[in-house]
Formats: sequence, structure tokens, C-alpha cells
Amino acid sequence: MRRRLLIDKKFQLKTTFRIIGIIIIAFIFIIAVTGIVSTDNNRKISAAISDLNRSIDKEKKTVEVLFESARDKRDAYLDRKDGKLIDDHLETVSLMHTTILHLQKTIYQNLVLITIMIATGILLGVFLYIYLIRLTNRISGPIYVLTRHIQDILSGADPDLRELRKNDELKEFYAQFVNFVKKR
Repeated sequence: MRRRLLIDKKFQLKTTFRIIGIIIIAFIFIIAVTGIVSTDNNRKISAAISDLNRSIDKEKKTVEVLFESARDKRDAYLDRKDGKLIDDHLETVSLMHTTILHLQKTIYQNLVLITIMIATGILLGVFLYIYLIRLTNRISGPIYVLTRHIQDILSGADPDLRELRKNDELKEFYAQFVNFVKKR
């Protein structure tokens, strides 16, 4: 089987890297914009987490001061409401902790998203390289064969006309060239 992947190395690599370059530049732009937005969102989320942690600390201190004050004054009203106050306090703190966990999960998901995008870009680049080398091979092969035939004709020899490979491009042009050579 006549198969060499890099027949016209200059043409094939230049074409391949131009196309991959354009796609990678676009992909880098998309990743950069997504990264900037995610980083800004993560910064805001981190600030919200810090605010929630400070609120939890303030909530705990407020409840502690309130209980100390109630014990000192022996406030009957607060004694009756102690259970409710403690339950509300614990519910509020629990809700804040749950919110913090959700926000931390969002930060992690943003990181995973950026990582997946970068990995996808790398895989896309590798796939495109392989695909484009094969595609340009289907063009370079027929051009190489045509060039050899022309060299044979110019040197006065009869070219060894044969069919192109199954998946080669330019078959119609090659068929016209073969007809031209046979008629001369």
C-alpha cells in the first residue's frame, strides 16, 4: 500500500498549523473570558463566605451576651423563650454553614469547568492535528503523483499512470490529466 502521511511536509504542516492556530486562539479567548468571569465570581463567593463566617461569630456572641444578661437579671420572659431562642440560633447557624458549603462547592465546580475546558482544548488540538495531516495527505498524494508524471513527460519518458488511492482528493482533475496524457 502506498501510504506516507507527510508527502508535502511544508504544505501539510503549514495548512494544519494555520487551521489549528486559528481554532486554538479562539479557544484560548473563550477559556480566558470564562476564567476571568469565574475568578471574579470566585472572589465574590469567597468574600460572601467570609461575611457569613463573621456573621456566625457575631450571632454566637450575641446569643451568649443575651443569655448572660438574662441570667444576671433573671428575666422570666427570656427564661420561657430560652428554648426557642436556642433553636432559632442553631437553625440560623446551620443555614449559614449550609450556604457556605454550597458556595465552596460552586468555587470547586468553577475550577473543574475551567480544567475540563483546557483538557478539551488540548484534546481538540491533538484530534485536529491528526485529522488535518490525514486530510492534507489526501491532497498532497495526488499532487505528488501529478508532479512525478509531469517530470516524466518533460524528460521524455512515459509516465506510469495508475489510479489514485481510494480516499484521495482531486480524482476528477487526475482523470482529466490521465486523458490528456493518453491523447498526446
